[in-house]
Amino acid sequence: MKSSILVIPALVVILFMLVSGCSSDNTTPAATTPVSTTMITPSPTTAPTVSVTTAAVNPDTGPVQLMPSAQQVNLLLTKDRPTSKISLLYQGGPGDMFTQKILMHLYAADGTYQEFVMDDGKKRPVPGDEIIAQGTREGDRCVVYVMSAGTSYKVMDEQVFAARI
Repeated sequence: MKSSILVIPALVVILFMLVSGCSSDNTTPAATTPVSTTMITPSPTTAPTVSVTTAAVNPDTGPVQLMPSAQQVNLLLTKDRPTSKISLLYQGGPGDMFTQKILMHLYAADGTYQEFVMDDGKKRPVPGDEIIAQGTREGDRCVVYVMSAGTSYKVMDEQVFAARI
């Protein structure tokens, strides 16, 4: 009777091992696709600027568009209080491989218009790329477009103010 108390738990453990595949000898590796492991650490860059007066520019008043879920990317739009600099940071996302270009239109409170392109001569934006634009002390309007898989989406249309602490 005492030996059956030890044998039953040992058989249960062996049974679990066989069911889970722990005892199989898998000498052939599964087919895998080679992946390059290049580590890229981009430095923030400011894209080229084109300045135009508001008399020549009609602001886009259309709605913000929702990108397909597989093409969505994360963008962070902030404004620094002491310097009034506006920052648009590209953080990547599921649609990183589809993203071709990011464009920011800045309608400053003083009546000027500036256009920024996040590509800096590269083929496409990479996570960590940043647009830094000089804003005003008042609220400035930023409209952001993402060119993804050949289609342009208006993803942000915000009035940005410096955060009060």
